Amino acid sequence: MSQSSDAAIPFADMPVAPSATVKPRAWRLLLRAFLWLLGAEAVAICGGGLIAFIGGFSRGFAKAHGGIGWQPDPLVYVLVGTLALQATLLFVSLRQGRSLGHGNLAAGLGAGPMRRHGFVALLAGLAVVWIGTFVAILAHMQSVSVYVSDRVPAVLKLTTSAGPFLLAMQFLLIVPFAPIVEELFFRGWLWTALRRSWGVWPTAVCTAGLWLAVHAIDAPARVLMLLPMAVLLSLARHYGNSVRASLVVHLVNNGVAAMIQFGALVFAVS
Repeated sequence: MSQSSDAAIPFADMPVAPSATVKPRAWRLLLRAFLWLLGAEAVAICGGGLIAFIGGFSRGFAKAHGGIGWQPDPLVYVLVGTLALQATLLFVSLRQGRSLGHGNLAAGLGAGPMRRHGFVALLAGLAVVWIGTFVAILAHMQSVSVYVSDRVPAVLKLTTSAGPFLLAMQFLLIVPFAPIVEELFFRGWLWTALRRSWGVWPTAVCTAGLWLAVHAIDAPARVLMLLPMAVLLSLARHYGNSVRASLVVHLVNNGVAAMIQFGALVFAVS
C-alpha cells in the first residue's frame, strides 16, 4: 500500500517514522498522561471527601434536632471516588481524542473498524481461561486466596451487605464503565498518539505499564495478577487495529469475573 493510500485511511494504525525531534514529544505526552492520572486520583479523593463532609453535616444537623443523620456505608466512599476518577479519565480521553483527530473523535481514539475478529475472539477466550485458572488457584490454595483477598480494592468485591442499589452500582462500574474508560484512555487516544512517534512494542509497553501502575496503587502485588491481561489487551489493540478490539477483550474479562463473584454470592446466600 502506498503512502498516499495509507494517509487516506483515517483509522489506520500507521506510525510516523521515529526521529530525534519526535521522540521527546512522545515522552512529554507520557508525562502529561501521568499527570492526568494523578489529577484523576485527586478528584477521586475529593469525591470521597465530599461524601464525608455531607455525612458529617447530616449527622451534626440531625444531632442538633434530636436525630441520627446519615452514616454512609464505607462502600459509598469507594464507589463515589471510583466514579469520580473514571469520569475524569473519560473527559480527558474524549477531549484529547477529539484534539488528536482534529475534530474526528473516532480517529483520535483509534476506534476504527476492528480487524482479525477471529484472533480477537481467541484473545477474549484466553482471558476467560486466565480467569478460570486464577479462580482455581484461589480455590485450592487458601494462603494465596487470603493474600489476594487482602489486596483487592473494595470496589471489586461484590457484596450483598450494602444492599441491592450499591451492588448494582458496583456491577455497572466493574463491567461496562471501567473497561470503556480505561480502553479509551490507555489504548485509545494515548496508544494512537504514541504510535505517531514510536513502534508498536514501545507503545504497548508504555500504555500497559501506565495501566498496571494505576491498578497497583492499592497494592503493588496486583501487577502480577493483571500482567497477563495487560499482554492480551495490547495484543488485541495491535492486531485488531482498533480500540474496539481491546475493549471487547476487557469487557469479557470484567464481565466473566463479575459473574463468577455474583454466582458465588448467590451460592453463599442459598
